[in-house]
Amino acid sequence: MKYRWSSLAMAAAIALVIFPVVAQSEQSAAALGKTVGATSLSEIVGSAVGPFDAYCDGYGNPGANGTGYVSVLTLHVGKVPKSSKLTGQKGKGLDGTVAFDKAESSEAYIGQINLVVASSFSGLNGVIWGYDIAKADELIRSPLASLFTLQRGRTETPVYSMEPLLDAGKRLFGTREEKRFPMLPGAHIVAAHKDIIVVGPTTAWCGMALGIASDRQHYANLFMELCGELKLQSAGKRKYFSQVLHKLAESVALVGENQGVGYKEIFVGIRHEFIPSGYVGAALATAPYVVLAKNAIPQSGPQSLLSMSITDWENDRKPLFMK
Repeated sequence: MKYRWSSLAMAAAIALVIFPVVAQSEQSAAALGKTVGATSLSEIVGSAVGPFDAYCDGYGNPGANGTGYVSVLTLHVGKVPKSSKLTGQKGKGLDGTVAFDKAESSEAYIGQINLVVASSFSGLNGVIWGYDIAKADELIRSPLASLFTLQRGRTETPVYSMEPLLDAGKRLFGTREEKRFPMLPGAHIVAAHKDIIVVGPTTAWCGMALGIASDRQHYANLFMELCGELKLQSAGKRKYFSQVLHKLAESVALVGENQGVGYKEIFVGIRHEFIPSGYVGAALATAPYVVLAKNAIPQSGPQSLLSMSITDWENDRKPLFMK
């Protein structure tokens, strides 16, 4: 038996098949937008606690209590004597690896990790240590003095020193000699990262910029990392490194223009060290994405980190610092 469909019936049948799928897709997109857009800093930090008491862990590893993460800003330079070069070896070889590990153990301790390099954004489910939570003392004071103002067309963006944020990261992880809540040794740690290995005599340097999105409900914050070496004499270094900081800030604005994202403020920082003849040096700009150690969470709960200064946090957690 053959059935003959009218054009109206055919259109109705097609609509039944297609439109529910389209409607469901639109509902899912709307729900996702609502979920992500409505995510508060309180919800994020409440879901950024890892499985270990004394150690922070990498974001995305099993065992965290949710989908939030914490970005921690660090800059490092280190040097070691050239002592491991072999005949036939190309590049910096083992000396380069040793210098890299030496740099990791300088300032904020980020040693003994399996570093996984990622793109450089702190997204809608991330918070920034020293900025959003355990706020740097200098950021609480008002007004914060800017290093300079970045002018792009009619837009003026204040650019601040990153030093308070770098200091906050050091106070979370601790140092090689006095660890606090470092990352779990051997953990796989996703991070925004760039590095350089150099042979002396030269100056190794690394810099970083952080752009804070004007609309954090819909756009990510941005990290820009840059590393290099400088052969100039000390007389020209100050001007050169000032140019580096300005270029880092400009790069944030350029990325924002390309992506259609505005940044309300930018933080920039730099580290450099002279590497003498007979030495190999390394410079690292690294912002790990982590979940916090359980012992790093105040008794009043993770959300209380939003209202605490870094000094308040230190006083609260000091008894649980790693011995």
